[in-house]
Amino acid sequence: MLFYILSIFSVITFGLSASPTLHLITCKRDSANYSTCLKHALEEAWPRFTKGIPEIGFPTLDPLFYKYVKVSIDTGEIHAEIIFTNVSGSGLAEARFSDIRAHFLDDDVFRLEIDVYVPKLYASGFVKARGTLSSFVLSGGGYYNVTAEDVSGPWDLIGHVVNDTWIVESFRAVPSLQKLKVQSDDLFDGNKELNNLVLTFVNEYWPSLYRVLLPIAVKEWNPWFTSIANTFFSKVSFSELFP
Repeated sequence: MLFYILSIFSVITFGLSASPTLHLITCKRDSANYSTCLKHALEEAWPRFTKGIPEIGFPTLDPLFYKYVKVSIDTGEIHAEIIFTNVSGSGLAEARFSDIRAHFLDDDVFRLEIDVYVPKLYASGFVKARGTLSSFVLSGGGYYNVTAEDVSGPWDLIGHVVNDTWIVESFRAVPSLQKLKVQSDDLFDGNKELNNLVLTFVNEYWPSLYRVLLPIAVKEWNPWFTSIANTFFSKVSFSELFP
């Protein structure tokens, strides 16, 4: 499903530790300007995270790669099974962060909220679709690309701290966007005229489609985001990240 591409709203996992490997800024949680310090630390560290940190197995975020995902949709005007393969996304390097809020909760639960804005995100790959979109029957596949502009929203990470390690249990991202354009080679087994007609429909009415499909996408990409986040947080000390 085309909106699954917004899974490029991937992980904002940053470290604030004094680790000799990462050399990142440290913020004291009891300081008066803690949120401001976290924001500055993230802005300083973000270029390194988007390039990946091979020493700890953390992947690149720009470009971001997703090998395979299958999405089943049965809601409103859409009833389909869609498979995405070899997805590549770019644009996260230009992400801007307006606020960060850290919550040290009861029962060793930690929550991190980050407000994010990305000017433009681009994704491409291959898609295979079977099902219906309104009155159109989807029955093909091929190359596609998606461009989203003025993308914003909170990233909400939460989980328990166990043995000085933060285990992220949920990474919820619910992005809004101002513009979306979709291109695809062949959703209808070689019927170019019908393919172009459906693309025109999608590109004109994408806000309505997005509202219907976003809850499904959020549920699908949460485990992926969570896994990427834990790739980082499992390698570092929580007390060093958030002293």
